[in-house]
Amino acid sequence: MAAWILATVVGAAADNPNPPAASPAPPTPPPEPVTLLADLRAAPARGFVNGSWQGRVATTHSGLLVQGHKGADGSGELGQDFEAPRDLGKATFFEVALGVGSQNEVPEFTLAFDDATETQYVARFRIEQLVPDQPVWLRVRRADFKLNNWQGNKAGAVIDWTKIIRWHLQGDWSKAKPFQVVFIALRERH
Repeated sequence: MAAWILATVVGAAADNPNPPAASPAPPTPPPEPVTLLADLRAAPARGFVNGSWQGRVATTHSGLLVQGHKGADGSGELGQDFEAPRDLGKATFFEVALGVGSQNEVPEFTLAFDDATETQYVARFRIEQLVPDQPVWLRVRRADFKLNNWQGNKAGAVIDWTKIIRWHLQGDWSKAKPFQVVFIALRERH
């Protein structure tokens, strides 16, 4: 009986010159625009390392490892000068992929951007509660960046997000404790 029903349905479909139209697939939302600013599984072109991280950053298959067990503490940074100014004015978020090492004792780090006039804006990320050796993406809103109070930044200076020349990943310069983090990537999300 089931075979007869199946044959009848299949036969009816073959005999019908105007089969019912298939329902359209539900619309898929457009993907969120994401732009990779730096893949740190290789040393970035035009990259730099300063402070206690100098000579203590290793390029690994996972990313740039700041080696706290070799003397890197919160008073260091790494970063990259862009070949030409980048327009980050449409970014809603900035995201950093990283993993914290078991010997890390610094509770936070800073992401900084400089514009063409050397005005620097910064945002901080808390990392003290991350599980060691478990990479994560951390996100900060562009609106949460604030003027850095050093390096000759004038009070009230406003960064030009359309002319960014450099990014930095910095430790917490007030902490002279081991900083052990592997930085994997940096991206912007619209």
